[in-house]
Amino acid sequence: MKLPEAYLKRMEAQLGPAFPAYLAAMEAPAKRAARVNGLKLDPAALHGLRPDFLPVGEEGFLLPEGFAPGKDPLHAAGGYYVQELSAQVPANLFALTPGMAVLDLCAAPGGKSGQLAAKVRAGVVFANEIVSNRAGVLLGNLERMGARNAVVISMDPEKLVNITGPVFDGVLVDAPCAGEGMFRKDPGAVAEWSPEHVAACAGRQRAILSSARKAVKPGGQLVYSTCSFSPAENEENVAWFLAAYPDFELVTERHLYPHTSQGEGQYGALLRRKGTAQETAYLPQRSDRAPLAEAFMAESCEGLSGPLRLLPDGRALLLPPLPCALEGMRVLRAGLLLGEAAKGRFVPAHALAMAWGLPLKQRVELSESDALKYLRGETLPASVSGWCAVTHEGLVLGLAKGADGILKNHLPKGLRLY
Repeated sequence: MKLPEAYLKRMEAQLGPAFPAYLAAMEAPAKRAARVNGLKLDPAALHGLRPDFLPVGEEGFLLPEGFAPGKDPLHAAGGYYVQELSAQVPANLFALTPGMAVLDLCAAPGGKSGQLAAKVRAGVVFANEIVSNRAGVLLGNLERMGARNAVVISMDPEKLVNITGPVFDGVLVDAPCAGEGMFRKDPGAVAEWSPEHVAACAGRQRAILSSARKAVKPGGQLVYSTCSFSPAENEENVAWFLAAYPDFELVTERHLYPHTSQGEGQYGALLRRKGTAQETAYLPQRSDRAPLAEAFMAESCEGLSGPLRLLPDGRALLLPPLPCALEGMRVLRAGLLLGEAAKGRFVPAHALAMAWGLPLKQRVELSESDALKYLRGETLPASVSGWCAVTHEGLVLGLAKGADGILKNHLPKGLRLY
């Protein structure tokens, strides 16, 4: 692998005697990995369904050579998320419990937000991504993972935290970086690297960190991470932050390199805002009257409760607990999209079927061959009448509607296999 000379000199000074081991690791192929989605499966269950996945740590798995997740029904159902092993570490630095409120400030594509959603369960995850098209990817991934406790936002971090204020138990800053930890997987990151690029990234990271602190409540946690190795982006930024904001303290740091782990590269630091932690305070929410949505929930769903929000276009949302008002935010989705009222009837949404907790009462279990047919958009013979969730291995793939012996396919066209 051809790496920039200035980069190699810095890494040799940085790693000392371990530098040859690093170079040797960079010549080895990167390992493809995934993380079990804790909202839908536990690691033991996934290993039982996919015994050729090699467990690494609590929730990580190495994928077998040549395996294609995009053609696997369990991946389509959100049973697992393809995520590099080192990238799974930052969210696990938090000490979170169910019911907490967390903010992922640079959230796309959504792997870490999904981890946080599984940790806080009945709490809430605010997942923000400033770049609009990446925010759309974030929303889609959280929907597939079944996160019904997420608020997906697309706006400048500084503007966002000025609206929220210090209301979060945890804030994650997985900052845009020079990507040195991705060199083995991404030749583009190698081509873009320069000392000037590293310095520019470090400056941008300080600005994001400075914004992030405003959202952490007293006693709350702030995790800062990058997929870079440069001290300027990592330890030096943390040292600058602690000097600039003495109401925070460093709890722990993690350094991951290709020669010290089975993943690529990651730096993570857990910081704590000084003060006494208080229980998360959620705002009382009004519930809109949505007769068609309410009737559908009563007839076809179970385990759903909470305030309803009816949008002007007829869509109905089940709101998650909110630690602050959403006014002034560019919100792509708040909570669970139930569906849409149109022409006097209620049409359920794909998100409702995928939601954690299997909310639809009526389900149709498919074999692997029929599951693949469904994922290709095909119709199947129906043993039920009306709306149902289509499942494989107990995990939902999407919606269908039984009528006249035919199971009509309602999987969104953009999610179908071709």
